[in-house]
Amino acid sequence: MTLQLPTHNGIHSQKSTDSFTISQQKEQLENLLYQKVQQGEDISPCIEALYYLASKQTTEDQLQVMWAEVVRERSAFNSLQRVIITAFAILGMIAFFNGAFARVKPSADANPPAVQAH
Repeated sequence: MTLQLPTHNGIHSQKSTDSFTISQQKEQLENLLYQKVQQGEDISPCIEALYYLASKQTTEDQLQVMWAEVVRERSAFNSLQRVIITAFAILGMIAFFNGAFARVKPSADANPPAVQAH
């Protein structure tokens, strides 16, 4: 999409709208609209372009809100995933050490025989 801007010598220059932000594009269109009103020209294309930019801004705002929500959900999921992995790791270590210590039988040499009183 190109935007034709009037110049002082009557020659129109074309600038790509990609190099402008939406607010800058709206400002340019509002200036052009004001000039066309003063000259008594048809302003309907400018108004349509302003409506388009307004809807484009609304769409971009909605996309930003949706993206922020996706990022929050992803962060919450990653945190929950870490908690679950840590819990299973701890349970695994408990089961391993329980099995390892249950198999170890105390040796008879480790306990001295009881002394009997005479």
